Amino acid sequence: MTFFVILLSLMLFLIVFVIAPAFVFYHSIFSRRKVLPLDDERLYKPGIEPFKERMLSDLADLKKVGFKRVSIIAKDGVTLCADLYDRGADKTALMVHGYNADPYVNLVSPARWLYDNGFNLLVIYHRAHSYSGGDRSGMGLLEQDDVASWIEYLEDRDGSQQILLYGASMGGSALAYLSDRMTEDPVKGVMIDSGYISTERQLLHDVRRMHLPVLKLLIPLIGWICKRDIHVDIREKTTDHLKKAKKPILFFHTENDPTVDLSEGQENCNACSSRKQMVITKGEGHMTAFLSDESLVTNAMKDFIHQYFI
Repeated sequence: MTFFVILLSLMLFLIVFVIAPAFVFYHSIFSRRKVLPLDDERLYKPGIEPFKERMLSDLADLKKVGFKRVSIIAKDGVTLCADLYDRGADKTALMVHGYNADPYVNLVSPARWLYDNGFNLLVIYHRAHSYSGGDRSGMGLLEQDDVASWIEYLEDRDGSQQILLYGASMGGSALAYLSDRMTEDPVKGVMIDSGYISTERQLLHDVRRMHLPVLKLLIPLIGWICKRDIHVDIREKTTDHLKKAKKPILFFHTENDPTVDLSEGQENCNACSSRKQMVITKGEGHMTAFLSDESLVTNAMKDFIHQYFI
């Protein structure tokens, strides 16, 4: 009798203090994100506050240009949406935003710069974010296939397009995961701002940053849930894909990024087997390299575009 009481108590302990918290943690990370647009007065993100006025100005300029909301069906049946800014150019920048954000919160200023410098824009909304469907995010692991579908969309729409991929944080990691599959497609180059190496490493960094070390014990179980629910392995590393990259990549990172450590960006760049360059800007924001030192970053972007785009 004592044995069964102990066994029951152990099972109850595991359910209450391990399994249940792991499922709660999993859903808090991977479930659908409710995000605020850049021009919503309720939006407050400390990292972008110093640049907010400039970003709102860039957003207003893009709104004046106007866009068409387009959609595709992902390989798993999820409806994905994007904003297409068509200036009739022969090159398009596909803008890939980060986790838990409206794309313009992450990308409005580089998007506006690219538009002003002759690119059409396709600003995508990740699955489980904003206008796109789906109830699970993949932290870049699912999104890599979605980006591939958007590349196919641009090819089908105009086979003569030269494509630039620009991704920030989770969006940058999605591009890194995809890097070894981009061979014969019309992608001419890739730009990655603040990409992390794996979901597992990022979660470990996040729990340390939040001073919640006990959550570290739940991450293997969260990985198990991910494999069974969304069929991804959170241990998968971008560096394993970048080792086989074929397209040129320009990496950006701020020196004191609090969310994705600079060392992650440097490790991604070091692993990359294709032509590459890394630009490090002074600053403490996440995904703010462009705004932290616009002159340094845009000079690198100009050189990159001049070198790889006709």
